Amino acid sequence: MRKILIVDDHSVIRSGMKTLLELELGDVQVLAAATVADALQIVRDSKPVDLLLLDLNLPDSKDFDGLTRLKQADPAMPIALVSGDEDGSTIRRASEAGADGYIPKTADPDILVHAVSLLLKGEVFFPRVLFEQTVGDARVAVASEPIPALPVLTERQTNVFDCIVQGLSNKEIARELLLTESTVKTHVAAILQKFQVSSRGKLMAQAGFPAQE
Repeated sequence: MRKILIVDDHSVIRSGMKTLLELELGDVQVLAAATVADALQIVRDSKPVDLLLLDLNLPDSKDFDGLTRLKQADPAMPIALVSGDEDGSTIRRASEAGADGYIPKTADPDILVHAVSLLLKGEVFFPRVLFEQTVGDARVAVASEPIPALPVLTERQTNVFDCIVQGLSNKEIARELLLTESTVKTHVAAILQKFQVSSRGKLMAQAGFPAQE
């Protein structure tokens, strides 16, 4: 049974998310904590935790401090931030800090379930609207700075990379490019290898959210 840990200091949110995920996903055990300290104890006692959903600001953690501490406790554990902050720059900083996903608290329940499903499969989830805003911000930010050299990609890898930047899942990329999902996975693996990173989140951070041509 897969374990999901919800870390939020509002009991109503913890309870609501727990009920929703257990109802919609079925074979999951949903744990809950109100602070990073409590979450760290659960992580130590309940390894492995398959996914941790973390509020951005907690009584004992501000900004990305909690994310950093929890990643240090278990680097292999996927962590998605769940926040009411929908500013475009925040998602970029979250990715750079090592987050595997970012879910707005304003998201509809079906979006939350979809995001969690993707994250449990090893995918990342960044809302396209926020991501596109971030890409626009990044374009302005780097316009007057030297652009770092990026690995050379094949034409097909470039197409897949563009889809990754848009926040598409492997299944969505396959549908978009008329490829099989296994072929997409092969291209994604090759792209990660060329960038020398181990996840999509790290890929996007290292690439600096390059502007679409």
